[in-house]
Amino acid sequence: MGEKTLVEDSFADAEKLIQRLDENGESPSFVAWYYYADADEWRLIVAAPTLDELLPRQESLAYQRVIVALTSIGAATLAVSDLKIVQTAFPLLSALQFLVRTDPKGIVRVHFRDCSINGMFVKEVVILRSARSN
Repeated sequence: MGEKTLVEDSFADAEKLIQRLDENGESPSFVAWYYYADADEWRLIVAAPTLDELLPRQESLAYQRVIVALTSIGAATLAVSDLKIVQTAFPLLSALQFLVRTDPKGIVRVHFRDCSINGMFVKEVVILRSARSN
């Protein structure tokens, strides 16, 4: 199976979404494009302490908060189906936050490919924010 690639507009839309979530008070502590090799697709993983209280029981409300921000930025390359909202305690996040730490409002692009992190194989990931949640 051929690996799908991300385009620059995908990064720009994700960064706009992060900024809008910050403005809306959601302040995600972790955001990354993660490649799911088994499905041959990229997903934008989003985790925020303010969304933790809604997961997993009120997952639709967590998505609704992010969708409001997504709709307001007019993203051309980012759709609801590209999102995966997870709790800040999600095991993959712990492994990645061990390697990369950003300012709580910072946005970076840190790219890992074909690596094992704390016993977890990562085909490909581009971390945009990786701040410790308090």
